[in-house]
Amino acid sequence: MRVWDLPLRIFHWALVIAVIGAVGSAKADIMWLHERFGLTVMGLVVFRILWGFLGGYYARFSQFLTPPRMVFAGILDLLKPQNQPSVGHSAAAGYAVIGLLGVAAYQALTGSVSNDDVLFDGPLAHLVPGWSNIASDLHDIGEPLLFFMVVLHIGAILIYKFVKKRNLTMTMFHGRALHGHALHGQAPHDLAAASIKDGGISAMRTVFGVVLLAGCVLAANALTLLRPAFY
Repeated sequence: MRVWDLPLRIFHWALVIAVIGAVGSAKADIMWLHERFGLTVMGLVVFRILWGFLGGYYARFSQFLTPPRMVFAGILDLLKPQNQPSVGHSAAAGYAVIGLLGVAAYQALTGSVSNDDVLFDGPLAHLVPGWSNIASDLHDIGEPLLFFMVVLHIGAILIYKFVKKRNLTMTMFHGRALHGHALHGQAPHDLAAASIKDGGISAMRTVFGVVLLAGCVLAANALTLLRPAFY
């Protein structure tokens, strides 16, 4: 059974690489590379928003955004071993996804109009010169928020691995809820009973998704062309 479609999986690992690259290049003070990674994050977030309406069943916002009251119950349930299999994002994980996307978008947008008061200006800083310094401060404030969301994400993965005995990392590689013929002792028909929906998409839609992802990333990186030559 397919849970995560290919475009979503490519997005996931591309975002991991882009965020690590953006943080690492900033710490190494390689600002041109930091800019590229930041713009890539921007493009990836735009893609994920679009794919939240166009993607496979489990990629859609309508599938994993639930009423807030369900989130608290989901958090309490997170620490309990899970006997019945489930697929897709839990209620709490759905809001965590939105939080991570929000912080990533915030960092990418503020970074694109910020400056370092020395040699570097974001590709869109010339559009709002009066706000560039403020954007720089906001960008710095967002860094610990980004770290918090990443730690929260990793923590949830570890809880699922060691408490619920589910390897979410491998699922995001192969995209299937059922690896081989069983999922930690669950029979295939048990998993089917847990959810009748399949998150797979057609070959044509998969190609469309990959092209859309690449187009969003390329478009975001093309924002550097808007920077005046002597700004």
